[in-house]
Amino acid sequence: MNVLSPRQHGLVDYAACAAMLAAPTLLNLNGAARTASYAFAGSYLLVSALTDYPVALRRVLPFPMHGKIELASAPALLAVPALLGALKDNRARAYFVGLTGMVLGTYALTDWDADPDE
Repeated sequence: MNVLSPRQHGLVDYAACAAMLAAPTLLNLNGAARTASYAFAGSYLLVSALTDYPVALRRVLPFPMHGKIELASAPALLAVPALLGALKDNRARAYFVGLTGMVLGTYALTDWDADPDE
């Protein structure tokens, strides 16, 4: 069920970046979790800003490639915080598990074959 167009997916991406920037303060996350969240926000923002869809700043990265990067990032959303010791905290663990679920859900709902101008 691919219901998200490239434009809609891009809007979700930017909302996710804002959430990743706000979450450390809102959830009072520790240093490692805070650092990981900010790093993921920056990397997602860069990929989003450079993807070939209507809400990009510069349309360089093909939309299907964006999808591959996004799918590959899902395990990293758990692995990096785990390696940093951030998942010992219940709030941080719930946050990163939820974030991973959101990324996978958004990936599954996106029409990766759609015209990138949609």
